Amino acid sequence: MGTVVYRATKDQAVHDELASVGTHGTVLAHRVIGNRLWFLAQTRTSDNAGRKWIGLTLIDCRHGEAAVKSMDETVGPCYYDCPLAFLAQADAPVGRYAGAWREQVRAFHANRMARRAAIRPGLRVAYGDHTYVLRRSLGRRGWDVARESDGLVFRLKSRQLGSATVLPSLEPHP
Repeated sequence: MGTVVYRATKDQAVHDELASVGTHGTVLAHRVIGNRLWFLAQTRTSDNAGRKWIGLTLIDCRHGEAAVKSMDETVGPCYYDCPLAFLAQADAPVGRYAGAWREQVRAFHANRMARRAAIRPGLRVAYGDHTYVLRRSLGRRGWDVARESDGLVFRLKSRQLGSATVLPSLEPHP
């Protein structure tokens, strides 16, 4: 299936896509992550009635137009941030790509959780030309950090922290 372009805002496009899925199925859950609309649906028609499956719609909005491309897990999308709860609720994977794609989703989330667990106060990171020490979490806003060279305090956004390099601790190990 190709990409459809029409006049809409992102919210309108999300609503339209969920309504489109609703013509042949029931949307059980959905989540928008960036420009991706993930949904868990249950088929109401055809031989597969009652089947729970995972779908993805890519939504790109610019200048009042929305470009949308829909697919499901059977094509093995190249995106892996699908909510894990959807995998737990969906029926067994169908097709040659769905099983491998689900494993990639699980690996993505395991890696993400491991990286998050490693981020803690006192951690040293290199970002740009400077080294920073994490002081305290600001939740979704990022971290309070102190520049190592002069102690000035800054906020490092979560996105910036994601692209920073973790450095070894200066404290000697026992």
